Amino acid sequence: MKKRNASHKRWISVAECPRHSRRSLLSILALSVLLSGCSGLFGRGTAPIQHTATEFTFGQHEVATGTAKHQTVLTGFFLGGDFAELAVVNMDKNKNRHLHIYAFSEGTWVSKLDAPLRSEVLFVDVANVGGRDRLIIYEQGRLNWFDPDSAVERALVKVTTNYNATGESGMPYVDISRDVNRDGLDDFVVPDIDGFWIATQLRDGSFTNPIKLGPPDPFLDKTALNDTRSYREVGITPLTVQWYLSRIHQIDYDQDGRSDLVFWNADHFDVYHQDARGMFSSAAAFAIDIPFDTDGAYSIAFDFKDENMFSLMFGFRENTKRRVLHTFQDLNGDNIADLVIHALEGRSLGKQRSLYEVHFGTSTPDGTVFARDVSTTIRPRGTAGGLQPWGYSSQWFQDFDGDGKTDVLFKDVKTNLGGMIRAMVGKSISINLEFYRMEDGTYRNKPTARRKIRPALDLFETDRVFFPIVLLGDVNGDGRSDLLVGKNWKELHVFLGVPGPELLARTPQKVAVAMPNNEQNARLVDLNKDNKQDLLIYYPSTTDPHRVALLIAR
Repeated sequence: MKKRNASHKRWISVAECPRHSRRSLLSILALSVLLSGCSGLFGRGTAPIQHTATEFTFGQHEVATGTAKHQTVLTGFFLGGDFAELAVVNMDKNKNRHLHIYAFSEGTWVSKLDAPLRSEVLFVDVANVGGRDRLIIYEQGRLNWFDPDSAVERALVKVTTNYNATGESGMPYVDISRDVNRDGLDDFVVPDIDGFWIATQLRDGSFTNPIKLGPPDPFLDKTALNDTRSYREVGITPLTVQWYLSRIHQIDYDQDGRSDLVFWNADHFDVYHQDARGMFSSAAAFAIDIPFDTDGAYSIAFDFKDENMFSLMFGFRENTKRRVLHTFQDLNGDNIADLVIHALEGRSLGKQRSLYEVHFGTSTPDGTVFARDVSTTIRPRGTAGGLQPWGYSSQWFQDFDGDGKTDVLFKDVKTNLGGMIRAMVGKSISINLEFYRMEDGTYRNKPTARRKIRPALDLFETDRVFFPIVLLGDVNGDGRSDLLVGKNWKELHVFLGVPGPELLARTPQKVAVAMPNNEQNARLVDLNKDNKQDLLIYYPSTTDPHRVALLIAR
C-alpha cells in the first residue's frame, strides 16, 4: 500500500522513539563487545561494460525552522501550488502546540502561516483529501484536517485507537494514510491492538465510516527484547505503528482487477475482498501449504525475552531457526502476487543468516495459489537479519531498472566484533549493500552488484557516531533508481542508475552537504512535481534554531 503522492514524507526529531530504540540496542551490543575483551564496488568475473549515467546537480537551500523542545517537519502541497511547502509542528517545554508553514517564493523560503494547535493533538500525518494535500491531525476519538485558509481544524473521521503518546515523542508523524483500494485516493488505515480501522475516501473528498478489519495482534501478551512491558501495555507508538502496519497485505487475490486485504490469522489467512464500490467484504479464509512460524519481521523482537544477553550476543546458545512471512508482491512481472518467506538461522542475535524463499503465484478460479516448492531464492551475505526490527537490516523490493520485474537491495549493518569496535572507537558504522536483479524469472546466486560503505574512522569524535544515510530514488529523472549514501559528515555520494545488469555507475558524483546526526532525518521527496526526487535533511539542535536543508535536483 502506497501513498498517492510521493511528496508525503516526514522528518523526525531526535526525541522520537525509533532512534532511541535502535541506539539502546546498539549500547547492548557494544557492552557485550567490552565484556568479551569509502564506498567501493567489488566482485568476481569479467569487468562490466561501462555505461554513462545522466549528469545532474542539486540546488541547495536552507530553512531555519525555529526553536522547540520537539519538532516534526513534513512536506506537502498544502497551499495548492506547484512547489511543496514545509509544515513544521512544534511543541514547547510547556506542551503548547504550534504549526508553521514555510513556502518557496521568489528564490527564498518565507513563513506563510503561524497558528496554534489544540492541546489534544497527539500525532500528525499528510494525506491528499479532495485533490489537495492536507495536514492530518489525530486527537483521541477523531481525525481532523488543518485548513490553512482559515487557520482552523476541521473534523474528518471519528475513530479511536489505543495510541500511547510518549513524553519524548512530542507530536510525531504517524503514517496512517495510504491508498488501500487502489482507486488513486488516499484512505486511512488506523491500527489498533485488535484490528485495523479502515476509512476509504470518496470522490467528493469525504470518507466512509471506519470499519474494523483483521485479527488482533498475536503478540499482545508477549514482551519484546529490551523491554519490560507487554506489547499490549506498550500500545500504538511512533515505533510500533510500523510493526502493526506490516501485518496488512494488499493483493488482488481473486484477479478481478481490484486489490483485496489479507491478514495472517493464527493458522490461515483472512481475505477481505474489495467490491465495485471500493469497500471491503467480510472475511473469507484460505490456507497455503508453505510452512512458516510468524507474520512480520517484528515478531523476531519477541523471540528472546528470557535469553542471557551475553549468550545471545556471542552465540553461546542453541542454534535457532525461524521462518517469517515477509511479503506478498509481484516479483516476476506477471501481475499476480508472489509470496516471500524470510528464513533465519543462527546462534547469535547479531549473526543470523538469511534466506529469502520466493513462491510464485498462479491465478485459479478459486483465487491465487502459491507454488508449494520454492520458485527462486535470495541468500544475502549479511548477518544482521535478526536485528531487522531495530533497523540494523533492511531491504527494498522494487524495480530499479524499469524492466517491469522486481529487484532487491539488502542493507546490512556490520554487527560483528570488528563492526562494534569501529562504532565504539572510530565513531562510524559500516554497512554492506547487495543488489539482486530478477533475470529470466530467477535471482542469481551471487549479487548483481555490491557496495561497501566504510566511513573514515574519527578517533577524536566523542559525542556522536556516524551512521551513513542510505537512500534509493530517481534524482535525475531517467526512470532508474539512484543510490545516495553518506560518505562522511560533510559529503554525500550519489551512484546514478545505469542500464544493464550492473544497475549503478561505478563512480559516484560527490555532493558537499552536512550529513544529519540521525540517518533517519534524511528523506527523498519530489518538491516541484518534475518527477525527480529531491533531498531533505533535518538538523535539530538543542542550542540553536532547528534547520532544514533542501537539495533540489535539476
